[in-house]
Amino acid sequence: MSDDFIRSLQSDWQSQAIDASRVLRRLQRHRWVPHIVLGAEILVCALAFLAGLWFAWVAAHHEQHKLLFALSAVAMLLTAPALCVASVMARSPSLAWSDETPESLLGVGISRAESSLRAIRIGRWHIAIIASFVALLWAVEAVGFIRAIDFLIFYTAICLAVSTVSWLWMIRRETRVRSELAACTRLLAALRVDTEVA
Repeated sequence: MSDDFIRSLQSDWQSQAIDASRVLRRLQRHRWVPHIVLGAEILVCALAFLAGLWFAWVAAHHEQHKLLFALSAVAMLLTAPALCVASVMARSPSLAWSDETPESLLGVGISRAESSLRAIRIGRWHIAIIASFVALLWAVEAVGFIRAIDFLIFYTAICLAVSTVSWLWMIRRETRVRSELAACTRLLAALRVDTEVA
């Protein structure tokens, strides 16, 4: 949902010229987005789980860096399913499509914004888990249980870069989604007042 969409909705309501079919067409153009995003998140979690299984296999069959691969397997096999379930629970309300009335369309907009905010919180949990895992690897390296300093430097740099970019994107996205949520909430309240007056 874009700022242009919100502005056009606001214009419709303020002018009292509510054209539900136009509003519906705008939402319908973006109707598939929550489904695609959830599908992509499930795919990423499935790939992370498969990577965890591969790490477990490597840890069981190779002596070099056995503990490093075992820790990676445990982290992936425990967190991937949990984060997948959390993503499904966060996104599932945004998949519903109500009756095609102005009030229900705004309800869909509100539901999608709230789902996006829940997904952003889960994204922050992803970053916290990555940071905790990297810290654990450095602690295990420091006490001498693993010897993979070159890998850890490379892995830490990659995780730091990805986490920083993700965190900055989430801050920007959250600001925009909160603005959309507030606009939809105001428009829905105005519509209900107009309906009561009429």
